Amino acid sequence: MVLTYFLAALELEERKIDGFLLVLGSGNLDEGLRGYYTKYDNSAADINPIGTFSKLRLREMLNYFHKLHDFDCIVNILEATPSA
Repeated sequence: MVLTYFLAALELEERKIDGFLLVLGSGNLDEGLRGYYTKYDNSAADINPIGTFSKLRLREMLNYFHKLHDFDCIVNILEATPSA
């Protein structure tokens, strides 16, 4: 995540834009409840849009969006083998 913040700052510098960018996290509720995170991992972010969703709810939501929009990338996420 330190690298992500650095890249966000570089993006602004390269485009000569004043301001700031928000870094999104990808930790889910199950990880948070179990304490399954480290100091500078996917939970260290400005906003965590899926932080209140369990893995089950995330799968349900992805299935819903796949049926609604038929994005191939969603199938890749749903079929991915879980890993640490």
